[in-house]
Amino acid sequence: MTEPAVRRLLDEQGIRDACMRYWAGVDQKDADLFGAAFTADAELSLFGGENVVKIADMIAGGRLSGGYAHTCHSLANQTVTVTGDTATATSFVVAHLIPDAGPILVRGLRYEDQLVRHGSGWRIARREHHTLWQYDAERVVPHLAGEPA
Repeated sequence: MTEPAVRRLLDEQGIRDACMRYWAGVDQKDADLFGAAFTADAELSLFGGENVVKIADMIAGGRLSGGYAHTCHSLANQTVTVTGDTATATSFVVAHLIPDAGPILVRGLRYEDQLVRHGSGWRIARREHHTLWQYDAERVVPHLAGEPA
């Protein structure tokens, strides 16, 4: 494998790692892991630009999971384009958002990211969050198949 091909693969993996730090940080409510995904001045645009927040403000306010008791973000697919020390990534995710009470929200999301090469790898400089679809799921008590809920 040629040096440029190896560099491209390492860059793409570093970008995927940055994206995964975001989702894992949200799901684990880990501010350090969440913050490690972003540049110091990064912004998050929610719901197609209706709300733009500074990542530093989210961390300082302890607002990583949007007030949900639990979340689980699962990456469905992702494309990455690297141009020198900048990159873009488009990610499709299914998110389960579990409030303290009421139905579980299941959302299909698209993230559009602008990333920059950082001394310790890649970081997200701007993330756009788009909700594509959503449905509510009934909450049940966890149980084994065939056993009453």
